[in-house]
Amino acid sequence: MVSFLHTADWQIGMKASQVPTVAETVRKARLTAAEQLMRIASQREVDFVLIAGDLFENNLVHNEAAHRVTEALSACSPIPVYVLPGNHDPLTEDSIYNRSAFKDYLPPNVHILRTFEPVAPVPGVMLLPAPVMSKESFDDPTTQFRIPPEMGEDSIIIGIAHGSLRIPGKFQENDFPIALDAAKRLGLDYLALGHWHSFYVHDDERTVYAGTHEPTGFDEQRKGTVAHVTIEARGSLPKIERLDTGTLSWQTLKCDVSGDPAHVVSHIKHEVSKVENPSSTLLRLELKGHAQSDDLQWLEDLEDWLKIRLLYIEIDKTQFVTRPIGKRLSKLAAGNPFLQSIISDLVDIAYALGRPIEDLPEDLANILGSDSQIIDDRLQDDLDRWGIQSEDVEEALRTLASIAEEVLS
Repeated sequence: MVSFLHTADWQIGMKASQVPTVAETVRKARLTAAEQLMRIASQREVDFVLIAGDLFENNLVHNEAAHRVTEALSACSPIPVYVLPGNHDPLTEDSIYNRSAFKDYLPPNVHILRTFEPVAPVPGVMLLPAPVMSKESFDDPTTQFRIPPEMGEDSIIIGIAHGSLRIPGKFQENDFPIALDAAKRLGLDYLALGHWHSFYVHDDERTVYAGTHEPTGFDEQRKGTVAHVTIEARGSLPKIERLDTGTLSWQTLKCDVSGDPAHVVSHIKHEVSKVENPSSTLLRLELKGHAQSDDLQWLEDLEDWLKIRLLYIEIDKTQFVTRPIGKRLSKLAAGNPFLQSIISDLVDIAYALGRPIEDLPEDLANILGSDSQIIDDRLQDDLDRWGIQSEDVEEALRTLASIAEEVLS
């Protein structure tokens, strides 16, 4: 039996420019989470620790950061730690792993996987590494695994690589694409991957992304994670336990602001009151809908209230329309959920096209049955990114125009 921790994508030294006012706090949190992970390794008495790439943000981080990382990794000694270079810190000529911190001062329990040669971390286990040598590649890194012919039949085989599984819509051809059947094809008991920052276990139950130990943004998992993996014997399915390691929480709250501002504020305050550790929480508040008034003092006051309770607050207003709906539309929609829904859709389209809501129905009616282009280049780029067919959008707009014409005639 073998027991180990699988982690990746620490990206120590990241600038955290997306949250500038707390960037230093975010950077320090990554080291704090790393120290927590090493304590877990010691407490659980694992056989070794695998870091599947991107230990650092890039090869240009300060020497102090390099020494702090090696110091953190030494905390679980004598448990060995195996570090695979990733696409953020590849084994190029200027690699951070060529500095003295990883040569002259490297702790004895820390090992940098610099070659494709197999490694035996403990008796009865074979580790197959695929270190990254460049920022991008069209090649599957798992094709570089080298299984020694003299390896025992009962040896547990673990691959470690950095790249993107070839899941349609979730990878790019130059992003170290990894075949979905790599583990099965190569006879691996476990394939430890890095590069994706969220915890993910593939269908084969052997191919795993452990996720980052501390999230780097709002679009990732809310908390940092590590995988504790136990494999009973050669051919056995791994037992994979997801553990929390992060010190910060990145959360997103979506809110429709079309109603009474007092109710909107009350709802947001109620949701924030449920946050477990507000002083360690970064929150993105996504506002959607149409304000009843141009007076947004309530929003300014709310933001001030949030700032003193949370570590960081970001308010996204890209889907928030502040021009009041005209009296005619308001009167028509009063007490009619169907018409309210139509007006909400009209507001969304008005925002996308940059036109006043009162003018939009006439604009839509004018294009009804016409051959003019409805989708401009800017909107087409967005549709391509979202995977939406422009023909479907045009048909929806024409249908909505017909309804709007009847409602407002």
